[in-house]
Amino acid sequence: MATGDQVTFRTVQPTAVPVGALTKLFLEASEPSPHVHYEGERGIVFDTRGWYEVLMRVDWDPHETSGTRFAHTRIPDNEPLHSEAIDADVLARISRGRQLLRGNTIFGLDHTTSVVLEVWHDAAKPVEVSYAELVVRELEVPR
Repeated sequence: MATGDQVTFRTVQPTAVPVGALTKLFLEASEPSPHVHYEGERGIVFDTRGWYEVLMRVDWDPHETSGTRFAHTRIPDNEPLHSEAIDADVLARISRGRQLLRGNTIFGLDHTTSVVLEVWHDAAKPVEVSYAELVVRELEVPR
């Protein structure tokens, strides 16, 4: 992965998100990378210390417009990289239910070795996430 290279970690099937339950979305890598990989419970694991940009995308059902939609990228034992709660009706009107966030930080240190994508909502019934992804783009990794 050279500077500017990227790997997409994405869901492989829709997920019904239960009401009021913070739900981890399981992802798969689009291609192998020598710098990042995916481990079920740990999420995306950074094998090489470096400065990375992470683009988050979560596609909520745009026809279910009640309640709030929340998505974040959790760094275990640390603050999230991304975090957003937005009214579902507003999200459906401005982006057809697609939540998009961008952030960057140094990964690979003892306390920032992995990141997990989690979602939540408070609608009256389960809401489907049809697709989600985290795109990891290398900004600067020492050679």
